[in-house]
Amino acid sequence: MHNLMKLQNGVKMDIFEEEPADVYADCEILDCDMPAAHKLSGTAGHSHDMHPCLYCDTDITKVNTREGFDYSWTASDNYHLLRQSYYSRDANPLRQKAILDDHGVCWVILNLIAGWFPSKKTALDFMHCIFLGIIAHLFMRVLFEGYMFSGVGGRNSPKQCFEALINLVKWPTHITHLPKNLGENQSLKKADEWRRLLTITPVLLWWSWKDEHNSIPDTAPPVPPNVQVPQFSRRCRHIYDAVLLLCVGVHLLATQSISMSQAQLGQSFLSQYCLRCLNLKIHLMINHHASMHIADMIKLFGPVYSWWLFAFERFNGMLERVNHNGHDDYEYALSLPEDAHDMERAVLNEIINTQAQQRGSMMMEIAIYRSEAAHDNVRLPLRQAKFINLCTFGPEGVLYPCLIAYCRLIWPDLTIVNDFSPDAGIPFFASKVARALTYICKDGICYGCTTNRRTQSDAYAFISYDQSWFPVEITALLVVGVSNKVPHVCALVRRFKSDENIPLMPWSLFEHTLGIHTSYANEFLPHEVIPVSRIVCPLALIPVHSNIIKKNLWVSVSFDHVQLSTNRMEPEEYFDDDDGDNVGGGL
Repeated sequence: MHNLMKLQNGVKMDIFEEEPADVYADCEILDCDMPAAHKLSGTAGHSHDMHPCLYCDTDITKVNTREGFDYSWTASDNYHLLRQSYYSRDANPLRQKAILDDHGVCWVILNLIAGWFPSKKTALDFMHCIFLGIIAHLFMRVLFEGYMFSGVGGRNSPKQCFEALINLVKWPTHITHLPKNLGENQSLKKADEWRRLLTITPVLLWWSWKDEHNSIPDTAPPVPPNVQVPQFSRRCRHIYDAVLLLCVGVHLLATQSISMSQAQLGQSFLSQYCLRCLNLKIHLMINHHASMHIADMIKLFGPVYSWWLFAFERFNGMLERVNHNGHDDYEYALSLPEDAHDMERAVLNEIINTQAQQRGSMMMEIAIYRSEAAHDNVRLPLRQAKFINLCTFGPEGVLYPCLIAYCRLIWPDLTIVNDFSPDAGIPFFASKVARALTYICKDGICYGCTTNRRTQSDAYAFISYDQSWFPVEITALLVVGVSNKVPHVCALVRRFKSDENIPLMPWSLFEHTLGIHTSYANEFLPHEVIPVSRIVCPLALIPVHSNIIKKNLWVSVSFDHVQLSTNRMEPEEYFDDDDGDNVGGGL
């Protein structure tokens, strides 16, 4: 604590390759779940009757009333909390308990820090509040314990449809896959699993509950015999409308790049979801009310990506897997033991230097053709790609004409001619201009192609075109170079075929916000070549069938968490009135 106070006043530190500078620091509680955050800030726990919320005066009785979600509460008075905490510091135990019950605060050492405010310096963790709280509550308490997936109907029962569709989803390899037996084992342990499940929930619930007309009936599924009937409304259509609001709200709030208008919009959707649940008589938890303060957290601390606990939990998992060779107190062994002979160290260094020299020319060439890729935040494989014959590689007769037309477009100053053309110009040799890549990494995510069997699972993605997003299949990834031009990284793709004959889906009103696209299964538009900079994000592919048009469909769900597509609705387009009562009403 003494050192932290020093940092607040500034400490001169040496800066690498720069002059020493004064460095200042402050204290914020960002890496705690809700119970730990309340404990560190010295406030009453989240299960306290009178002061369960750190950020306002809502009590536990209002969590299941409209008052807990209509923004009629009063924000916490930090000066009052600090005053009462100082009273608690010197009080006897009985008086301390009385102060905690009456004012919801006790003494903690952080109160000594200048500028410390319990509610303004303590973040509400999005991961625990939303994914391990609200989403888990939806599935465990409402959908599963509410018997919303009936087993009546055999293979066509909602329960079997629910589990079968989850098993049919084609996930990108970097995505946490859901258990195969989720219909039977209905408990997920990780927040990331709940997060993935919510992403496909609009499609999953529709597929499980739809009737022969592809509509969600406004009826309740049958309840198994000898069980207690749930006390809330179990009408599928009403529950689906509410869940859709939750999906939109979470998707809006959980982006890496966010504005306050988008944060307020996402907050409104969460509020509407909670109010819909109250109308359905679904019992809510303190997490539902706490989520009403997420927009305030974004205003104070920035996008949730910068302070939620996914990164910390991942680091904990990495530390658990570290092999410390049986040493206590984390005294890890070095690459060579301390008693290693100098000759052994010299041999190791010689091997390293020799290998570096042997790989130098190849690494230089890789650096050259990666120069443009680095500009687009794209990383290529370390192993040098080999030249391919464009006339025989990939789909027959497709790659060469597409690529030569594309190169003429991106390099209009070059006169590029066919390699058998008698015209003057730079010949586009089929076997000397392009190298095939097995994969690329863009923004830290790997994308593969169908021409490589190892990376076929990552061959589906969304691309941007004219301020819209389209799902595509990546056929090939190429590095092409002509004359003295900097080698260019591009992809041969074909878009999923879609038209107006595909019927509207229950999520159609929010499909752009949710990143959901519906197309015909195994039907594509002609091949085209695009720069890899237009690849936006990976997707999950969900195969379904439409009873209306009697065709199989693909539902593509984007896994973009950076920002919203430019063709997605503006906030004022969602609501017809100020209080947002019409959200999802037309579904």
